[in-house]
Amino acid sequence: MSSHSACSFADQVRDRLAAFAPVPLEAIGQRASQDRCDTKFLLPQGQLPALLDSLRQDYRVLEVGGVRLHHYRTLYFDTAGFDLYRRHQRAARRALKVRSRQYVDSGRSFFELKRKIGPRRSVKARTETPDIVTELSAAEGTFIAAHAQIDSERLQPTIWNRFERITLVSKTSRERVTLDVGVHFQIQTGAIQIPGVVVGELKQERFDRTSPFFRHMRSLGSRPTGFSKYCVGAVLLYPQLKRSQARPKLRMLAKLARGDCHAA
Repeated sequence: MSSHSACSFADQVRDRLAAFAPVPLEAIGQRASQDRCDTKFLLPQGQLPALLDSLRQDYRVLEVGGVRLHHYRTLYFDTAGFDLYRRHQRAARRALKVRSRQYVDSGRSFFELKRKIGPRRSVKARTETPDIVTELSAAEGTFIAAHAQIDSERLQPTIWNRFERITLVSKTSRERVTLDVGVHFQIQTGAIQIPGVVVGELKQERFDRTSPFFRHMRSLGSRPTGFSKYCVGAVLLYPQLKRSQARPKLRMLAKLARGDCHAA
């Protein structure tokens, strides 16, 4: 994508977001659940402006300090043998992610554990930290021990991830929607970006197909799909990891990047 077209897309998104009613961060806290039902979708980036137009009536947009498109930085941890990655590949319903996340625009950082406990349900535990965690200390070790059965001494930084996120909040329920663009991964030996793809996630207390977001995604030809940023980044940047299980997802991402709205 040229710089001109990238700027045009960013301008289109900001124009659409400006038409949404805002919701402050404090209100998100009242609706956010750390035990929730997550449903993920993928769609071509070119469909995002029209999607935002269709969602404006039913959702408000998170605004922090006048910003509606928020920057995130995440550092994932895994063992030297990629046990957490392999666990996700063997049994996605029992996946565990260990990560430190920084909300760049607000400057706040959290250390998080996210566990899958079913086909769509996840439980997240997190604790605020002064900065993004790049090395695990005794405090993080104690936190991990309280929430997961894994030896924190075996964990090490594995992959950096950054992206921009739109957060929408339902006007009538406790439902939230996140839309991630510009997903980028980096390790010491290289970096890669997933161009032209939006990662959408519907966050509900209970799975409900009558959600306006769910219905609009179906109308665009996008169906629920399993998708892990960590697993995609890891398989793209660590050649020792087998790609056999990831190949269908990588083919889907390539089609979406070309604008194929029926790839997902």
